[in-house]
Amino acid sequence: MKKKYLTYAGIVSAIILVVMFALILLTGSFSVFSSVTIDPIPDHAAGDLMVITGTTNIMAGRTLELDVVNLSSAPGTNSRVGETDAFIVRGGGLSNTWSGALDTSAIPPGEYQVNAYSVNDTGSRIALLATSQLTLTGTTPTLTESPGTVVNQTPFITVNPPGTISLGEKLLVTGTTNLPENTELLYLVIQQSNASVLTVNPNTQEQDLKGGLTRSGVIPVLPGIGDINRWSFAVDSTEFIPDQYQVIVTLENISVENIGKEGPFGTAPLVVEEAILNNSTTSIPESSLCQAITIDSFPAQLTNRSYTITGTTSLPAGTDLLFEVFPTEFDVNVNMGTPGMSGSSVGASDDVEVVRGAGNTNLWSADVDLSKFPPNEYLINISNDRIDNRTYARIYGDIYCSERFTLSG
Repeated sequence: MKKKYLTYAGIVSAIILVVMFALILLTGSFSVFSSVTIDPIPDHAAGDLMVITGTTNIMAGRTLELDVVNLSSAPGTNSRVGETDAFIVRGGGLSNTWSGALDTSAIPPGEYQVNAYSVNDTGSRIALLATSQLTLTGTTPTLTESPGTVVNQTPFITVNPPGTISLGEKLLVTGTTNLPENTELLYLVIQQSNASVLTVNPNTQEQDLKGGLTRSGVIPVLPGIGDINRWSFAVDSTEFIPDQYQVIVTLENISVENIGKEGPFGTAPLVVEEAILNNSTTSIPESSLCQAITIDSFPAQLTNRSYTITGTTSLPAGTDLLFEVFPTEFDVNVNMGTPGMSGSSVGASDDVEVVRGAGNTNLWSADVDLSKFPPNEYLINISNDRIDNRTYARIYGDIYCSERFTLSG
């Protein structure tokens, strides 16, 4: 009897081991008890996009919820200052990996705690599984009114085009508005086609259909420079599929079906491409076009009135920049009766100073009056070039950004 009992016990043990091995093989984890670890978080400049990572034995394809809480908040007050989702992907060995993109633009410098929660299929929290400390460095920007800034009467929201990214990439989508600070905006990232991607797990033959993705959230208007304020939000494309998307930002109290019919809104395309593994690319130097300095989005068609053009830069506050507006082409006249040529063009230039922004992103702005400009195609250029005050010679720098616009009558 004892032998038979031991035989049965051995069979049961073998079955348990086989089941455990199958679970590990199929899911990349064996989660009798869910566990999460958060990788050490280095000090980070407030205002930048940061990526928080870690490991877990929770099944790949699920999500975690990350909360950022203020350690210095008074008891009984809402101490949460930020939140984001973290996506779990298959790792190696007995653990999977996860990552979450956090926009710190609305979080002031200070000491914080990151809490990682497991969630169920409906998105509700199940349990707090891990915590970690987060230190945001820098100073809170104190931006003052820019002299000569034109007050924009009509409310507007602009979106800086995010361009093309690779699947799984994290990015910070930004833009401008003349709406007051702390106004709540609604953002949406909407897939433009009905395309779907069907994946089949080779081990379980389980099918997963991804498509029709929409991401949304509510964000506050942040202080900018002059009458032009700013907004931003983080995008984690881990759960996207390669396709074309549309970014839409509008007032939070505008219903989705009324976007474009009432209230200001901004929109820009986003393209997500398939990630290329082992792709060795040469990093773009900071001195290249629109890398260390950018121009915020503005209408491609402008009229004969005053505008405030804004942008960002990684150059330190106090740096002088050269702002220029000139036509892309100008007329050249040849008089056969007199030697030489004559030309006529209209343009403008001004020195602008970089002011402190948030984190590693500082700001600049320039006012331009187009009322004396004839209809034409023009170029806005911002650079760290300078003009020698004695010889009036141009001394070229290594950082610049240019954008075209058409001036209508």
